[in-house]
Amino acid sequence: MLVKVDRLSAGGLPSRIRQIQSHGKWAIDLAEFNCALRASGELDRGSVVILAVERACDSTICGIPLEDHMIVTIPAGTTVTASVQPGLSYAGAVVPAAKWAEIQAGATGVIVEQAADHPSAVRLTPNYARTIRGQIELLADRFATAASAGVQMEDPPVAFVEYLGSLAEARAVADDRDPGIDRSARRHLRQASAAEDFIHAHIREDMPIIRLCREVGVSRRQLEYAFRTTFAVSPLEFIRALRLNEARRQLATARANGLTVTKVAMDLGITHFGRFAASYRLLFGESPKETFFRAGRS
Repeated sequence: MLVKVDRLSAGGLPSRIRQIQSHGKWAIDLAEFNCALRASGELDRGSVVILAVERACDSTICGIPLEDHMIVTIPAGTTVTASVQPGLSYAGAVVPAAKWAEIQAGATGVIVEQAADHPSAVRLTPNYARTIRGQIELLADRFATAASAGVQMEDPPVAFVEYLGSLAEARAVADDRDPGIDRSARRHLRQASAAEDFIHAHIREDMPIIRLCREVGVSRRQLEYAFRTTFAVSPLEFIRALRLNEARRQLATARANGLTVTKVAMDLGITHFGRFAASYRLLFGESPKETFFRAGRS
């Protein structure tokens, strides 16, 4: 997206824009403006923009008066015009239109037959908005670290897809498109069991919640309810616990099979080794290395 920007006022402090972008068609922008601007440009026809507004400060975008804690979705190909006032702060996500449609379907359990042809907005509760803001800031830190290490990511990482799923779910709830929760004990048990089987079969693969929703055929909220009532944990907590248990089983025979702790973790799709070690100790009362060496002595 090429943007023409006219500055309309001086700012006492510099504006800040932090951008993390892949070689593909996704990106994250964290912006805070300290001057007035007028901006215009045309969004790429293959991409959608989702803005999570923290502070609006009487700014507008595409004719929409912004409000604090608002989510604005800008469809592919939209001619974007924005009046930015000092203090505007937002987190912007750029994602391929097809991926966003898939994420929306996972959030609501409904396939979007036709993409929206105009920008739209919903307002979140302050607490939910702060939670989402915290997610995107942590993501930006992680992606910036990966980029500084020379890691290039073509596809949206799992954590980014999860963030977008949270936005899609929040939108669905806010504009009454959420289908609600089916509280049938038999059905939510069946849903949780089907998801469990799929996780076991694909434990070494990336497992965003949207993938589970698609496989089981339910919305994110329904899947969350099924797991909470069946296993007393969230789907993400369940996946992490299964990975830790599988790691423990493999560590019990790792030395005999010529494997290292790092190799076992990487084979299970675990890349943050410090978090892995801390979670493992919390669950089992010992570190992965302690399991590894104890098994070797037995």
